Amino acid sequence: MSLSINGFLALLPFVREEFVLTRTQVGFYSTFFYLSSAMLAVFTGSVVDRVGPKKGVIFGILCLGSVIILFSFSPSYIFILLLAIIAGVGHSIINPSVNKAVISDTPPEKHAVSMGIAMSGLGIGGLVGASLLPLMGESFGWRMTTQIAGVFVLLIGFLFYKLYKKKSKNRQLEGQQGVQKEEPPSLKENLHYFITEKRFLFTSLFGIILAGFSVGAVFAHYAVFLSEDLHITRSAAGIGLGVFQIGGIVGRPTWGWFSDRLLQGDRSKALSILGLISGVIFIIAGTSFNSHQLSLPVIYIFSFFLGFSIFGWGGLYFVEIAEIAGSARTGAAMGMTLLFNRIGILIAPPIFGIIADLHGNYNYSWLLFGAVIILVSFFYYWSRSKQ
Repeated sequence: MSLSINGFLALLPFVREEFVLTRTQVGFYSTFFYLSSAMLAVFTGSVVDRVGPKKGVIFGILCLGSVIILFSFSPSYIFILLLAIIAGVGHSIINPSVNKAVISDTPPEKHAVSMGIAMSGLGIGGLVGASLLPLMGESFGWRMTTQIAGVFVLLIGFLFYKLYKKKSKNRQLEGQQGVQKEEPPSLKENLHYFITEKRFLFTSLFGIILAGFSVGAVFAHYAVFLSEDLHITRSAAGIGLGVFQIGGIVGRPTWGWFSDRLLQGDRSKALSILGLISGVIFIIAGTSFNSHQLSLPVIYIFSFFLGFSIFGWGGLYFVEIAEIAGSARTGAAMGMTLLFNRIGILIAPPIFGIIADLHGNYNYSWLLFGAVIILVSFFYYWSRSKQ
């Protein structure tokens, strides 16, 4: 999923050149893609609870792979935007399907590290897609490259269909001592639960900060920050962005292990610690970087630890949501909380950029966002401790 999504984003410069697009028109692709993904998040999550994660993943992969192939036959950019809406549907069902599979197929004491490994797949796919597909586009053109990528996605879907065997605890229990399979709640029942359950609401609101004010804001501006504020070349900034993502790939399972083993499954404490560390790193970036001429190794070390901290929340967060919601509504809970995450991703990056434009650099952006992350992390841990 990540390879196809991030890979096509990396091919947009080729699409822009062919269709003579403005930068605003190029930006519409993400808007159309995430619009359908966000609007259908709760509905598709409820569907996953009923049909199971395997069918959900296969449907999502078929949807994404087919759309990517169809991109190559697009006569206009409008046609690509319409296809992006369909791709968003596939994206909206894969996420809760994968998360539900991890929760249902792994023991509780390994939930966070298992989810961290699954989340690392997003980083690996994004890194490979963004690095490899533009090189293929230079050699074969973007249309043939999307065909190759689409076929690869469908191949992954076929392998998943053949290799994934669900460990259904419910099937093992059925017929023993009168235990029946738990029936998933209706969409209406799920929405009522999400609105009234304080633990779920507090965690989802924290997700807006983690997804938007932490990852979303930095990811959107980091390459510009490196090249303009730290005065390194664009190619060096690109390497820094790659190191930043590698830190996230390593951080996701590591933070999961930290929660499972060292904190005995205390997700709220782990999330709060991660938030506090991320906020401190933001403060360091806002107070120290422009006053010193930093060498490339120091910048790359900072990039790694920044990615290690701010990307590490994903596995912990989704496990916390799943354990609050319970197995019967895991898919719907994932869909609802992804909606909260995307709200943060939509609003935070522009604010981060506006603050930088007003002051001529990113210092105050780092400082303000770091302060918000630290305060919200304290409040989240305090509120969850009371509950």
